Amino acid sequence: MEISKIAVQNPWWANKDSISEDPKLKEYQNATVKWKPRIIKYMPLDRDVIYSVRGPRQVGKTTLVKITIKDLLDKNTNPINILYYACDLIRTPEILHELLESYYKWNRTLSKDRIIIFLDEISAIPGWQTAIKRFIDQYTNTKITIYLTSSHSLDIEHSTERLPGRTGEKEGISTHKILLPMKFGEYVAMRNPGLYTKVQSLKLDDQKIRSAEFLLLARGELPKTLNALLPLMSELDKILDEYLITGGIMFAVNSFANSHQIPQTLYELYTRQLMGDISRVGRDERTAKQIISSIVSRAGSRVSWRNIAKENDIPSAPTVPQYISILQSMFILDVFHKIDDKLQPKNPSDKKIHIINPFIFHALRSWSLNPAGDSFKAAITFLGASENKSKLIEGVVGDHLARAAYNLKPTDLFDVSDHIYYWQTSKGHEIDYMLKHENKAYAFDVCYQNRITSTDYIALRKFGKGCLISKTQFKTDPKIITIPISLFLLYI
Repeated sequence: MEISKIAVQNPWWANKDSISEDPKLKEYQNATVKWKPRIIKYMPLDRDVIYSVRGPRQVGKTTLVKITIKDLLDKNTNPINILYYACDLIRTPEILHELLESYYKWNRTLSKDRIIIFLDEISAIPGWQTAIKRFIDQYTNTKITIYLTSSHSLDIEHSTERLPGRTGEKEGISTHKILLPMKFGEYVAMRNPGLYTKVQSLKLDDQKIRSAEFLLLARGELPKTLNALLPLMSELDKILDEYLITGGIMFAVNSFANSHQIPQTLYELYTRQLMGDISRVGRDERTAKQIISSIVSRAGSRVSWRNIAKENDIPSAPTVPQYISILQSMFILDVFHKIDDKLQPKNPSDKKIHIINPFIFHALRSWSLNPAGDSFKAAITFLGASENKSKLIEGVVGDHLARAAYNLKPTDLFDVSDHIYYWQTSKGHEIDYMLKHENKAYAFDVCYQNRITSTDYIALRKFGKGCLISKTQFKTDPKIITIPISLFLLYI
C-alpha cells in the first residue's frame, strides 16, 4: 500500500499540530462536559505488547485513541512513529498486512525508535488475526506496540491470546481492556465536581479503599464513610435521575447538558451501528429485533430461551442463545443464572437478563417496540412509572456489581456470568444478585420503593446476611444493611 494513502489518516506526520484539528478531538474539546477514561493510566505504551480495547458502540473508544495520540505528540514522540488506521476501510487481512508492512519498512528508513500502531475497529476485517500474527512473526522484538479497538469481543480477546509472547504476559501487563460507559461515581465527578470533592475527601476515589468499603456492605456491615455520605443524598439522587436517562454515554450526556433532551438522531445512530455489527457477523436484523423486544419487555423478570423463541415464532431452539451470546459480546446485555443453596450455578434454569446501560436500554426499547416514536419522550414516560424506574435501577445495580466483581479480582478472562447470579428460597423469595468472590457469596437485593416492610427482607434473612439497596431508606440490622441506591453506587 502506498504511504501517501496511509498518510491521509495520519496528518501529524506532516504537521504535528494537525492533531488538534481532528474531528473527534475538536468534538471532545468543544463538549460542555468531558470525560477522560481512567484506563489510559493502565496502558503503558513503551512495551512490546498488543492491547485490545473493547466496548459498546459510541462509548468513546476512537476519542480515547485520539486523546492518546495527542498525549504522545505532546510528549514529543516522533510523529512518524505513530500510525492510526480506521479498519472499517479495509476489506481483507491481506490488505491489512500490506498496510502494516508498508508502514514498517517506510518508518524504519527514517527511525529506529518504538512505533505505536492504533488499529480502530479491527473486527471489521474478517480474519484480521492472520495479518497481525504474520506481521509480528516477521518483525518480533523490534519495538512495536499495537493497540486494537473493537465494538465486540467475538474474536478479539481470544485471537490476541493466540499471539504468544506479544500480549504482555512476559511483562506482567493486563492487556485486554474493556471501556464501558462511565459508572455512576464517575458521572457524579463529571457532572458535579464540587460534590465529588466531598466523596474524594472520604478516599472513595481510591479503588482499594472503595473495594474494602464495598465488601463491608456486602457482609451487611456499616462502612465508616457511609454516615458522612448521607447528607449528600438529595443532590446525588438528582444526578442519578439524569444518569438513568443518559447512561453516561457522552454524546447523550452533552446533548442533555445543553438542551435537557436527546435528539432522535442519536438514538437512531446507536441502533443503526448495532444492526451493522449484527449483520457483519452473519445474523438477521429482524430476529435480533424480536429477541431484543422480548428482553426489554421482560426487564428484571426471569425468562427461558424457549419462551423467547416461542413468543417470537423462532423455530430453532438454539437460535435464541446464539443471538444472546452475540449481544453479550457486543456489550449490550448481561445474563444472570440462578445459583443453588450450595452456591453452584443452575444454568438450565430461567435466566435474568438486563441491558447494561440506561441509554442503550432506552434506544433499544424505542427501536424494538415503537420505531416511529420519539425515543427521548418514550424514555421520560418510561421513567415516570415507579415500577419501570425500579426495573432500570435493578439493571444499573447489576452492571455496577459486575464491575465490582472485576475490581475485586481483575482478570483478562473475566465473565460476568461466572461471578454474578440470583438466588431463591425454597418458597420462591428472591435475592436479585449474588456476587461470588473467593468461594463466598454476597447477597444484594434491590427494593426501590417508597416504603420497605419486613417482608422485603425475607430472602436476605433466609440467606443470613447482605445488603438491601433502597430508594431512600438507611437502616442497620445485625448482618443486614439497608442503603439508598445513590450512595451504594459510589462504593463501586
